[in-house]
Amino acid sequence: MSDATTTIGIRILDNEYQVSCPESEADELAAAARDLDQRMTRIRQTGKVFGVERIAVMAALNAIHDNRRLQRSAGTMDPPTPDKVTELTRRVEEAIVVNKKSRSPP
Repeated sequence: MSDATTTIGIRILDNEYQVSCPESEADELAAAARDLDQRMTRIRQTGKVFGVERIAVMAALNAIHDNRRLQRSAGTMDPPTPDKVTELTRRVEEAIVVNKKSRSPP
């Protein structure tokens, strides 16, 4: 069974992104975007990390570390599905590139 694709708008660090995903994953992706925005906002507010890319890397590293710690404590330390991680990374990178292009002067 194929899931129809939709595009949702997400807001991260005061930037708007359009991200495509299966309709069945839209709510979860929106929740993940809110979590990422909160993590990145907290990192930016510390004043110790500068630049959106560095903030994004720190937020991703913290999220993966938290996830691994939870998996370890639950005894379910299965490696993440590489295809899912690769696809989500591609989507975020694509959204960042699109956002940068839309902000650059003609």
